[in-house]
Formats: sequence, structure tokens, C-alpha cells
Amino acid sequence: MTNNDIENGLKNAVERLTPSVLGDIADKYGERAHGIYVMQPKRRGYSRARAMAAAAAALVLAFTGLFAYNHIGEQAVDALVTLDVNPSIELKINKNERVLGVEAKNEDAVIILDNMDLTNTHINVAVNALVGSMLKFGYIHENANSVLLSVEGNDHERSVLLQRSLANSISQHINVAGGAVISQALQKDGALELMAQEHQISYGKAALIQAIVSQNSHLLFEDLAQLSVNELNLLLTSRRVQAQGVEAQGAASDAGYIGEARALQIALEHAGISGQGASTSVEMDYDGGRMVYDVEFNSESKEYEYEIDAVSGGIISWEEEDDNKRDGDDHGDDNDNDDDDDDDHDDDIDDHDDDIDDHDDDIDDHDDL
Repeated sequence: MTNNDIENGLKNAVERLTPSVLGDIADKYGERAHGIYVMQPKRRGYSRARAMAAAAAALVLAFTGLFAYNHIGEQAVDALVTLDVNPSIELKINKNERVLGVEAKNEDAVIILDNMDLTNTHINVAVNALVGSMLKFGYIHENANSVLLSVEGNDHERSVLLQRSLANSISQHINVAGGAVISQALQKDGALELMAQEHQISYGKAALIQAIVSQNSHLLFEDLAQLSVNELNLLLTSRRVQAQGVEAQGAASDAGYIGEARALQIALEHAGISGQGASTSVEMDYDGGRMVYDVEFNSESKEYEYEIDAVSGGIISWEEEDDNKRDGDDHGDDNDNDDDDDDDHDDDIDDHDDDIDDHDDDIDDHDDL
């Protein structure tokens, strides 16, 4: 086939594919007279080609808008995830649970981050990396094995699901250290956020402290703000705090303390009783800037209360109350009234003596006459 044959074939194909629009143009724009088209005024309206072009442009704009919307959504913060041990780290995540940013809330957290770039990492991977770093640098160990996980999101139900998923993952990760995980799904509270900022702690830690303080009126927020998460976990467990939305896995380590059994033994030995058959109660507490054990028990008619230093085992204070002695105190009040009666009688005697003295004076005056 020659070049001419190819050109002719292409020409014929184009002519077959190209519609004849001359007649349409005449019908639309003018009338033919003697081979000349007389153009009529143009009627307003869009040609099919222009309509198709407009539709295509709208479609492009729609796709562009959708892409822009998704991009903005991926950059918007959907939830905050906070990890507290003593290091405190806050992660901002998007709706796809990808990390947008990480903030170290204290100096220990800077050590934990160790120049890691967690941006665009899935939150599950990021949390496991941070917990691994805490194990590596010795912030999670047998004497302090508790991790606090807090999730605050726009959708509370999603936050709860994420809380439980991450808590299970952390629990498996620190199981080698016999770890404990406290987890909570939070909602925004402006007043609590201000308290967290004032005491330079995370919002999650502030929420946990508030839950403990609300059920133990003798404890102060500012005191507990200084405690580690493991110490807070011991108080939470020992004092049986029931906080809505707070879930716990594993047991907080008390390896750094003498333990409840030893605290009770020290108190019983000091009281000089065996404790057999006695009703006893031992709770971890915080008083005077230190962790203590509150020990209470009774023996026969006596009740005992001890405060034992949780680290040294020293007796800080103790009280002993005797039911019989309390009755005696009431009886002693009656004796005081009897004493008052005796005092009144003595006053009468003194008055009588004065009368006798006056009579003697009268006799002496008579003798002088």
C-alpha cells in the first residue's frame, strides 16, 4: 500500500465520521437564496459541545472539591491520645487514626521520643513504639509498671472503641514486665483542662486524679498531681474508686512498699494482740507527702487505728478506743456534777463560819461595855 492509498483511506474515514452540519447551520442561522446564505439573528442557547464542555468542567470541579475535602479531613484533628507513666506524651490523630503530631508534655517525654518521627504513622504502631521506648529507658519496670491511656475525641463511641483497642495492645506489649494499664475515654471539660495546665500535667492524668479525689474528700488534687501513675493506680485500686469510663487491666506494682500484710502485722504486734478473729481493714493512702497504709482492726471491746509508713514500715500515728472507757467518760461527767454540789456545800459551811465569827465579834463588843 502506497502513501497515497493510506492518505485516501484516512480521508474517507474522516469524512464518514464527520457529520454534515451545513444543512443544520442553514436551518439554524439563515435561509439559502441563490446559493447564498442569509444569516438570521443568532438565537441564544448552548450548543451540545458547549453543554458537554460545561458538564466536564463541573465534573472536574466536583472531583477537585472531593479531593480537597478529603485532604482537609486528613489534616483535621479527630482525637487526642495521651500516654502517661511519668513521661507524658500527647498524640493528635485524624479520622483515619493517623498521627498528625506528637507533643512531649515534660522532660522525661523528650527522652522517650528519642527523635522518633511518628507523623502519618497509624496510632497503634505509634503507641507500641512509645511504650517500647519507655521499657527501653526504664520508665516501666517491676516497681512501677502502670501506664495511663486517655482518649479524647469528637465521637465518644469511637473514642471508647479506640481506648479498648489500644489498651489491649499496650497490655500485651508490657506483659513481660507484669504491667498494668488504666484506660479512659474522656469528654471535654474546660475547668479540668485549666487545672491540668495549672499543675503542668496531662488532661488524662488530671481526669484520673479528679476521679480519686471526688470519692476521697481528705485527698487534695494538688497533692496527687505530684504522684506517679503507678502510685495513683495503687490508690485507685486500694480505695476501690469507681470512676465512670475508667477501665483497668493488670495489677499495679507495690514492690517498692512493705505491702498490706506487713503493715497489718506491724500494727498488731504494736497493739500486743494476735489478730485472730479480729475484723481488719488495710488501705493505701497518701498523707503528709508520703504513701501510707491506713490499718484498722478491733479486739474484744477495743478498736485500733494505725497509720504506717508504706516504705519504711514506721508507725506514724495510732489510736486506741475502748468501748468501756467511753462509757466511763460519760460516767466521769456525772462525777463532775457531784463535785459541783460538794463545792456548793462547802460554800454553805464557809457562810456559816462567817456567821459564827460575826456572833463572836458581838460578844466581844458586849464584854467591852
